[in-house]
Amino acid sequence: MISLLGITDAVYSNLISGGAYFRIIKALAVTVVITVLAWVIAMIFGMLISYLTCYEKKIVSGIGRALCFILRSTPVLLLIWLLYYVPAFGINLPAIAAAALGVGLYGAGSFSEILTRSAKREMENYSDIIKTSLKHSHFTAVVPEAIENSLFEIKRLTVLMLQLSSLAGYIGAGELVNVMSAIGHRNMYPFFSIFFCIVLYLIAAAIIEAVFNRIIVRVKKKREREEEENLKPVESGEERSDLNE
Repeated sequence: MISLLGITDAVYSNLISGGAYFRIIKALAVTVVITVLAWVIAMIFGMLISYLTCYEKKIVSGIGRALCFILRSTPVLLLIWLLYYVPAFGINLPAIAAAALGVGLYGAGSFSEILTRSAKREMENYSDIIKTSLKHSHFTAVVPEAIENSLFEIKRLTVLMLQLSSLAGYIGAGELVNVMSAIGHRNMYPFFSIFFCIVLYLIAAAIIEAVFNRIIVRVKKKREREEEENLKPVESGEERSDLNE
């Protein structure tokens, strides 16, 4: 009975008292916004950097490799601090924008590395003529193929970027970890606050896993259909040759 009352008090103190539920919902929204914006930034800059990295001229590819190394090697918190506290062109970025850009730039470095590795691995199986034609269709042919071949790595990167969104609290953004920590410090049940926050992140990660797993299954079925369609002309040709004989 005592333990049940303690759990009830913990739930009330962390999730209801003082409008905590409203703050948690708002913090969830901020976390989602930061993660989505960061992923959009990572995709755009990651594809551009992968294009530079795969370029035939060494100077251009060297610039791409340097950008990739800098973005994925710089601590994300330092990137966020730099973007938030140092005005660029006289513009002070809001906390959410600085956090999304910081996480997104880190994601861009990692995403470009994933795309470049996958693209170069696929290029090894092509002839020189096909390689030359693909150089002019990097974004329309090479990148989509590289993404399809690297969905598992992209899934892991997405979950990591969700986790890194918690660093936004260091510049005052009201994301989930920051809000739950504040709620836990004002009552007698900080453990419950931490535990509940972990559960919410696990649910979010599970949703990401489920979405990507569904995409992976669809891509697999699509490739199986394409292979079946490619085999049909070969089989029909063999049947004709057998009839002619």
